[in-house]
Amino acid sequence: MPSKNDENSKKRYNFKDQTVKELRDFAAINDITIPAGSRKSDIVEILHNAVSESDFIDRTLEENRKEELIVGDDEEDFETPSDKELKFWQKPPYSTLLDLELAKDSDVAFYDLSTLVHKFFENMLSEDFINYKVSGIALKTSASLHRHKIRDVIKQEEKIQKQEKIEKMRKRTQRDIPETLSQPIKPKMKTSSQDELFDAMRDAIIETMQKREKLKRRRIKREEKLKKKKEKRSEAKLPKELLKHISGREQSVEELHESWYNRIKTKISLEEKNNTSLYELVKLINNEEISVLGRKYELIRMFLALMFLSTNNKINLEQNKEFKDIHIFLD
Repeated sequence: MPSKNDENSKKRYNFKDQTVKELRDFAAINDITIPAGSRKSDIVEILHNAVSESDFIDRTLEENRKEELIVGDDEEDFETPSDKELKFWQKPPYSTLLDLELAKDSDVAFYDLSTLVHKFFENMLSEDFINYKVSGIALKTSASLHRHKIRDVIKQEEKIQKQEKIEKMRKRTQRDIPETLSQPIKPKMKTSSQDELFDAMRDAIIETMQKREKLKRRRIKREEKLKKKKEKRSEAKLPKELLKHISGREQSVEELHESWYNRIKTKISLEEKNNTSLYELVKLINNEEISVLGRKYELIRMFLALMFLSTNNKINLEQNKEFKDIHIFLD
């Protein structure tokens, strides 16, 4: 047998006349679970069972009375402002914190938000009973306003920066047209006679010839200097004192070359031949020098002298094969 609560709920909620969408919306608002794919009859039965419970609270009725709960206390929902004195949050400027759209249009809430919120909560704390619902709405509205304010400030700053950037680009690309400079007045051309023209041409020709002559003399002097330098380099002569210092003996390098040249010439004339050889000169060194170290030293000096004499075209050196005897001819 159905109970009286079931009968009252059926009379109060006429679910059969509603659509499936309306039934599902009612279930969603009241946190009633409807299985997926349920038919209308099944949904109606589930809703009747839910509303028939003793602890069921219809939240759709609370939403219809939401505006009255925001403006007044929960215990005095049906009292009009004329029946009781208005609370401080129902009066401006604090009433702006309970309506976001109204607060956005209010200069006080937008530009002095921190002071308004601070005074709001000071007044709320001074009340006999703290209305947490109104306080929460005011806090949420102030947070939204603060976010809205920051967003507007950022947009304005970006707009200003963009405008400044455009102005800089314009100044950079803009070209300044310089002022026109006053041109000097050209003197009038003077007419000259035929004789003056010929004299000027003759002077120009003479001046050109003189310049060419000077350049020619400079070139000749420069060539002579270069020639002298080349001759000095080909002679490769150093001061005797310096040559003696380099060789380490009283005999200079030039004197050493000359002595070996004379010895080669004498040896060729004594032997009545047209040449001599390196081995013959080595025999002379071995006969003159006693120590092995002295022989090696004199051999090196003799070989260097032969190289210099050959370079200066005083003697000719010939060698048929490598590591064989070197034949020496007078030039």
